[in-house]
Amino acid sequence: MVLTLLLLVGCVPAKQTTPTAPPQPPRPPEPKVQPLLPPPVVEGPRKVALLLPLSGNAAPIGQDMLDAAHLALFESDASDLLLLPRDTASDPQTAKRAAADALAAGAELVLGPLFAASTSAVAPLARERGALVLSFSNDAAVAGNGVFVLGFRPEEQIARILAHAREQGWRRLGLLAPADAYGTVAVAAWRRELGGRGDPAAEAIGVYPASGDPTAAVRAFLERHGGRGEGRPPELDAILLADGGLRLRQVAALLAFFDLDRARTRLLGTRLWADDPAVLRDPALEGGRFAAPDPTAEAAFRERFRAAFGREPVPLAALAFDGVRLVATLLAAGRPLAEEALLDPRGFPGVLGPFRLRPEGVAEHALAILQTSREGPVVVEPAPARFPPALARR
Repeated sequence: MVLTLLLLVGCVPAKQTTPTAPPQPPRPPEPKVQPLLPPPVVEGPRKVALLLPLSGNAAPIGQDMLDAAHLALFESDASDLLLLPRDTASDPQTAKRAAADALAAGAELVLGPLFAASTSAVAPLARERGALVLSFSNDAAVAGNGVFVLGFRPEEQIARILAHAREQGWRRLGLLAPADAYGTVAVAAWRRELGGRGDPAAEAIGVYPASGDPTAAVRAFLERHGGRGEGRPPELDAILLADGGLRLRQVAALLAFFDLDRARTRLLGTRLWADDPAVLRDPALEGGRFAAPDPTAEAAFRERFRAAFGREPVPLAALAFDGVRLVATLLAAGRPLAEEALLDPRGFPGVLGPFRLRPEGVAEHALAILQTSREGPVVVEPAPARFPPALARR
């Protein structure tokens, strides 16, 4: 069901100015200004590249994202939108060739790729063609200069949970993070959020090995920054554990082993907590709070996907849905696929909650604050339904 969207652009005749000087000798008559003709009507569908890993180790993720994109297209009002899916195979050079092929086929905008390295490879080609890139990566390092990253970034989750902590009056804060790429981003975000306020907690950081035993690092962190025992500093109001999965559960168990008073010290987290049901059920993390999308919205999206395709989607599928719906929203409103339209401060409706794009090329998502419990995550503070002044760009 593909219809044609007619874009008519009117042109205004050039305005002539009459001299106001005293009378002069007669001048030859000025030639008449011919009105400019309107540009030719755009015929056919509006083409958008969709770059996903449809082969290789990440193929299951890519297939879910492709299906989510088709679901968004089916539900949208933009009947003239044509997706051009191309396989990136999780390889930057393959992604570059895929982008070149889609752009040569007439793509006006690029959705994807998924990975940061592939996004960096694709970006120069897109710029040469004047096409923007809406990457599914969450790596802010590849954002800007025509590239927007749609992913849920650790930085915005840390900013959200720290804002919640300050609202609760929790002032003595600490961070425990792994020595890997995610931990490096978390530490930088922590220092940026707190250091700019002159908060000494900006340096209350413990880093443990990405693999191996974290015991020594956790013990040293508690000895330096707060924990039970004679001669130690006052206990912290909250500790942010910027990790997920089994490693997170090991660190939480060590905090209990070292007699951290959970009645006194809260545990905080990021969206990584929500990705593992075992984390949400772990007694050592019970009562911990973390920033993540609204679980009701996530459940509703999973149900729609399951009804259409008969299986549960990976969490990243929501990004592909949102990317296609964003493009469809602009086209249905007759707006160009240009940066000015993408930077609408009102944002766009996301399947997991509203989001908007910022001038530096990153996405800002409305996040909820959840708390773990034996019955499952409980919403402590819902995600905003829209972007009020409290979520103004920083």
